[in-house]
Amino acid sequence: MNNVKPLDITGVPSDRGTCDWAARPPVGNILGDRLQIVDHNYSTYTWTGAEWTGGSAAYATDSAGNVTGLVGPGGVDAMGGYIRGNRSPIPGVGGASLSLADVSIISGAPTITLETGPNGMPAIKIVTSVGVNAEIRFASMVGAYSGGDAYLSMSGSYSQTNVDTVASYVSQDAAGYAKGWYNVQYGVASPNGSSKEQGGAVTYFFKKSSNSNFGAPTYPAYVADHKLRITPRAATSATVWIYAYGFSAPRTKGRICVTWDDGYDSMFKLGYDSFASRNIKQTLAVIGSVQGTGGGHSNIDQLSAFVNAGNALVAHGPWPNSGAGNLLTAYPGSTNPVGDAIADMKLNLNYLRTNRLIVPGADKCYVWPQGLFQQSVNDTAILDAAIAAGFSLGRGVSTSHVVNVDAASKYGRMALPIIGHTWGGTTAAEATNITAITTAITALTTDKSDGFLMLHRVQPTTTADGSMSSIGIRHGDLETIAAAIKTAVDAGTLETVTMAELAMADSGYWGKF
Repeated sequence: MNNVKPLDITGVPSDRGTCDWAARPPVGNILGDRLQIVDHNYSTYTWTGAEWTGGSAAYATDSAGNVTGLVGPGGVDAMGGYIRGNRSPIPGVGGASLSLADVSIISGAPTITLETGPNGMPAIKIVTSVGVNAEIRFASMVGAYSGGDAYLSMSGSYSQTNVDTVASYVSQDAAGYAKGWYNVQYGVASPNGSSKEQGGAVTYFFKKSSNSNFGAPTYPAYVADHKLRITPRAATSATVWIYAYGFSAPRTKGRICVTWDDGYDSMFKLGYDSFASRNIKQTLAVIGSVQGTGGGHSNIDQLSAFVNAGNALVAHGPWPNSGAGNLLTAYPGSTNPVGDAIADMKLNLNYLRTNRLIVPGADKCYVWPQGLFQQSVNDTAILDAAIAAGFSLGRGVSTSHVVNVDAASKYGRMALPIIGHTWGGTTAAEATNITAITTAITALTTDKSDGFLMLHRVQPTTTADGSMSSIGIRHGDLETIAAAIKTAVDAGTLETVTMAELAMADSGYWGKF
């Protein structure tokens, strides 16, 4: 692959035109069999076989001016995805190296076998006795250097296999467990549409900030011994498949993705600058059928300016009925509800493509209308079809802030949680609401986790309680939230990202489960 520079860039990106060959960059810039051109503004376009696409990436250079790669807005590396630092933990157990010889039973007398898990990946299958905790140990994890975080990828949850809790224990003094820490993760009682479990593998994130210490441990530490405790629900047997487990250094900072849903004109009139003036990136989830129709919605010029300012647009829905309802209700009487849902997702995505509003990674993203992506508990049909259609990052409406996107399972990446806002009902209640949101933002910096702020409409600060929309926020309160994000960013404990940037970071090792 070589790069070419057009002699004439008067045409649109789909015009191949006349090109002269430029020298191949000395480092990297290998993009498989994809041909690229770079215009006079160093915007990069890629030939798909049918047309030139892109136009947002640029050359990255070192201090000597040598080309090191193609890097787009927000740190998007055209050669390898979003530059993420120590986001993705290294597994200590998992993959092709899984072996029964590496696992031993500490207590509980569970049945342990090595087999293919429900997702088709190698797994350690554990079946507990009825009502009895099972404790196991992986020999390869002993001697690891741990900063306090741990990740466990496992098929097994409250709804799937009657798991009540999963706990990770670390000892700094071998089997005595006089000094170390433990962390307990709980199942979800009503998981339909949950960000924690969808029906496949669950990533249990044992974060340092919630560890319970015993014996005054030090961090980081060498792991002298460890164990996993699987607790079944009362009077049941738990069956789990462990795919991967690993200790990790704590992440250096949290990440927040500011997301706007639907595309309201008030967001541009009153909300946009609260974040833009503080250099905070934003993502807008667009319902294509209502843009430019009036009724308080935005228009194509506003959307284009939003993207050109370094933000991202992603697909939302549903398309019919001015975006009312969700993908499960938008097509009543459908004989193919999964197919109709995916067609709707593609329709809204194609609106962005047709209007040249796509930035790298945005075509992988989706925001679920009303947060619904399942017809019933553990029904992954829509998620599976969405992944097959090319979507790999989805945001729901389940409220939480404890997630590492780069360590989430493939279903977890498609059902990411929110720090949500809806009008509190009264000024006093809204004050409590705003405090809860800023507290959650602070927690991102403590937990070093990823969060998605969900917003809709913005109304003047002077708006009376009775005139507030149920999805509205007063401008003054929005300023409070934006200022809290800016304070954390300036302190070096938080960074702002778009959904498109997160999607550019391939799901990698953990995302295959």
